[in-house]
Amino acid sequence: MNKLMKRLIIKATIICAIILLVGYLFLMLTIQKKFDHVKENVLANNPDITSIEDIHRLGHWGEFFREYVLVVEKRKDNEYRIWTSENGEIRDSELIDE
Repeated sequence: MNKLMKRLIIKATIICAIILLVGYLFLMLTIQKKFDHVKENVLANNPDITSIEDIHRLGHWGEFFREYVLVVEKRKDNEYRIWTSENGEIRDSELIDE
């Protein structure tokens, strides 16, 4: 392999790595933005929720987020796990026993 070919392979590898990194960061920022949107809707539509401790989505890679699972604090000391849609409407909830 000559020098030109080695340089070409190194440059192509670096460019591919940069593209993958930018794509990964874009995906993570998009997901975080969607999570923030869901959190805002839950807090706006449910005044009894004082804080949101954790948020996850249901589904697998490639599926659209249709339902979210949040751990929220209601009435100061009680933690609940709630299932909600993107618009903040609570579909189900359960008290978390610690």
